[in-house]
Amino acid sequence: MSVAQFTLCGAESKWLIAHCIAKCNMFSPYLGNGRILFKGSTTVSCLTRLLTDTPMRICGRISDKGMKGPLTISDGPHFLLYERGTATDVDTCVEETIKSFGPNDLFITGANAIDSFGNAALLIGSPGGGGYGTCMPSLYTEGVRTLILTGISKHIPGNISELYSKVSRKDCDFSYGMACSLAPIPGEVITEIQAIQYFADVEALAFAKGGHTGAEDAVAIQIRGEKEQVEKVLRLIELVKEMPAGPLGEDASEPECIFPSVNCGQHRSCCYANKHSLLK
Repeated sequence: MSVAQFTLCGAESKWLIAHCIAKCNMFSPYLGNGRILFKGSTTVSCLTRLLTDTPMRICGRISDKGMKGPLTISDGPHFLLYERGTATDVDTCVEETIKSFGPNDLFITGANAIDSFGNAALLIGSPGGGGYGTCMPSLYTEGVRTLILTGISKHIPGNISELYSKVSRKDCDFSYGMACSLAPIPGEVITEIQAIQYFADVEALAFAKGGHTGAEDAVAIQIRGEKEQVEKVLRLIELVKEMPAGPLGEDASEPECIFPSVNCGQHRSCCYANKHSLLK
């Protein structure tokens, strides 16, 4: 048996998850009669770049200034349908598209929070959850398999299910950027650990997080397995470390909102837009 340790920072983790999923056999059952619907996130955008050469439009994001939206609404897809080798932007008909999905189809999204109980959630900054809000009923009722691609850095303490009634965009008086709620995502969480184990026959363990001088979001991972399988992962790590750090999403959607901007009207409690009721 061979053992190797390595660290991944930020974009490296996202590219690792994307490469592992793209190179394993996970998509095989859906490439014949099935369909795949991708919802935009930076990690999902890495995957769609690899599979279809199409980056995803990024909507909400956390930056050093808070929870922000895009500066403008770009033309890139936030919902991308992949069917029989063809990728189609379905932003204008996502509700009708997901309603037609069933057990033979696949939904892929990112997440903003995961916990130790297998729960995952998205930040919601717009009324009703925007496009994802229209997808939720079908994801819960129609047997659609859902993959949630997200890094270990999104892990939060406690049980996410206890937060839905406590974290509300409408109950927030002050926010750096838009006030947000949480929406649950039913499905299978795939972090760096699960992705590696889909990709190669190794045991993978995360054993440290955090760092210094640009590696504050780093995760330390150990893998153990037969020499050829460990080397298979290490070759992928070398590839991942050569991938671009950004932008990971569609270029036009990367700039974040600055007051006033297109979505200011539906965002609440933003201190930059003077919508707050504290510190006045």
